[in-house]
Amino acid sequence: MNLTGRLVRLRAPEDGDVPTIVSLLSDPAVAAGLGSWAWHPYGEQDARRFLQQPDPRSADWAIEDLADGAFVGLTGLSRIDYQDHNAAWGIWLGPPDRWDRGLGSEACSLAVRFAFEHLGLEKVWVQVPETNPRGRRAVEKAGFELEGTLARHVFVDGRLVAAHVLSAFRDHPLYARPATSEVGSWI
Repeated sequence: MNLTGRLVRLRAPEDGDVPTIVSLLSDPAVAAGLGSWAWHPYGEQDARRFLQQPDPRSADWAIEDLADGAFVGLTGLSRIDYQDHNAAWGIWLGPPDRWDRGLGSEACSLAVRFAFEHLGLEKVWVQVPETNPRGRRAVEKAGFELEGTLARHVFVDGRLVAAHVLSAFRDHPLYARPATSEVGSWI
């Protein structure tokens, strides 16, 4: 299912995205915000494996910038738990000249709204390394609130740093309104 907002479109990742995935994850500025998730070097085989072995407890989307149709990253829900009605959310976005334009916040809002309205979840959470204040601000703009901080939880640049755990809830005012309002449409 494609999800479309004012700034981005979320669509299924495709094999044609592989070269751009590898290029973007090779950018130290992009990889720095991801903690231990982005290993180096990240090659075409790694990207193809990710695309070809989807996890049944996840929903992944490529992010396209509507301004020019460019692939600018990936976002998704993982660890979808229908019993406890929650899921983890993640994103990476690049190159850096695409940052600070609201693309990440809107991608987050679209994915979270999908989790609440289509999967019936009550909570979506994310871990953000303390070294990524830009990422934290983006999810806070999308209605996430700090629940706690995990000390020395994730490796960044060869050292353990804290990870902030932030969550969005179905009854948050951003998500309690109809999907046809400010944030996007389902296609």
